[in-house]
Amino acid sequence: KPGIAYEALYELVSRHGGTLVAIPDKEAFRALRVVAEMDGISVEPATAVAFAGLFRLVREGIIQPHETVVLNCSGHTFPVEKQIIGEHFTRDMQVTDDDDGVSGRSEGLLTALEELDSRVQRIAIVEDNLDSARLIRRILQAQGDFLIEEAYDGLSGLNLIRQTQPNLVILDLMMPGLDGFGIVEAMKKDRALSHIPIIVITAKELSAIERERLGGKIRALLQKGTFMDSDLLNDIRQALP
Repeated sequence: KPGIAYEALYELVSRHGGTLVAIPDKEAFRALRVVAEMDGISVEPATAVAFAGLFRLVREGIIQPHETVVLNCSGHTFPVEKQIIGEHFTRDMQVTDDDDGVSGRSEGLLTALEELDSRVQRIAIVEDNLDSARLIRRILQAQGDFLIEEAYDGLSGLNLIRQTQPNLVILDLMMPGLDGFGIVEAMKKDRALSHIPIIVITAKELSAIERERLGGKIRALLQKGTFMDSDLLNDIRQALP
C-alpha cells in the first residue's frame, strides 16, 4: 500500500483532472531493458519507472499522439525523442484518409515488445538511413532471437532478399537507384519471393497513385515518427509464419 504522501498526491491529481498510475516492478524492469538495449543508455531505476509510466499512458490512450510530453526523471529532464529514437526519426506527417487497401495508421515500437514471438526468424531490413535501420534492428533484438540482415540501397536489398529468403522484409520506400516500389514489384513477380510478407516504413506522404501501386502487395504501411503504440509489433508478429 502506498504511503500517505502518495495518497495525498493521488487525491490532488484526481481533483484537477490528472492521471496517476502505479507501475509494477516488472514493467519498470522492462522499460529499463528497452532503454538500455535500444540506445545503450544506462538509467537509474526511478527513471525506468518514469518511462514505464509513459509507455502505459500512451498504450491506454491517455497521452495522445499529438501531445507534447516532458518526462521528469529523478529531478532532471531531457528530450526523450533525441535520447531514445534520434533526431532524424521524429517528424510531422500529413497522412491521407483514403481507403485503398493499404493501412496508413500510426504504428508503435516501444510499448508492446512482448507481442512478438520468441521463435528464431530471419528478417531483412532494407533502409538507406543507417540510424533508422539501426533503430529497427535494436528494437527487434530487444525482443527476441531474430536473424537480422540489412541492406542500405535498393539493388543490394533485392539481392539480399533473393539470397537469404527471409521470413519478413521491412522496407523503406525512398532509396537511390531501385526504390522500395521497385523492390515490392520485383518480389511479387518472382515466384520464389512473392509469398514473403512486406512491411513498409516511410516518411513520404504517398499520393493516391503511389498507394494504389502498393495496394494488396504489402502487409502494412507505417509512418516514421509515430512509433508509440502496439500495432507495428502486432503486424510483425502476424506476418511471421
